[in-house]
Amino acid sequence: MSQENLELVRSWYMQFPVMNSEALDFFYEHVWDPAIDWRAIAGAPDDLGPIEGRDAMRRYFEEFLEIFEDVAVEAEEIIDGGEDRVIVVLRMTARARLSGVETELRFATLFMLRDGRIVRGREYATKEEALEAARLSE
Repeated sequence: MSQENLELVRSWYMQFPVMNSEALDFFYEHVWDPAIDWRAIAGAPDDLGPIEGRDAMRRYFEEFLEIFEDVAVEAEEIIDGGEDRVIVVLRMTARARLSGVETELRFATLFMLRDGRIVRGREYATKEEALEAARLSE
């Protein structure tokens, strides 16, 4: 199952390299489990605490897109985290709408999948932190 999960996650990022309303619609309908449990990098500016449910996920990303434009997301590495887990090392670029300041961020996300959907997601500042979290959840 893990190879199937790797290919599934890869297909999401290949299909939507730009974060926009079309990508949000797709993720809402096909990727996020209705009861998804998500957490941004603990302590990061966008850390709202636990985000529960796909409606909350959509609001979280809509607010992000109100602040940033030209948001591009590249999966630099997709790693088998064991069983139902996939780690994605991401590079995201965007431009702040008000100031025009461009930003680039690299981080890792640990997905837990069930039936082809993300049921739990955790963002980490580094690939190493995500790998450690995957090992701890075994």
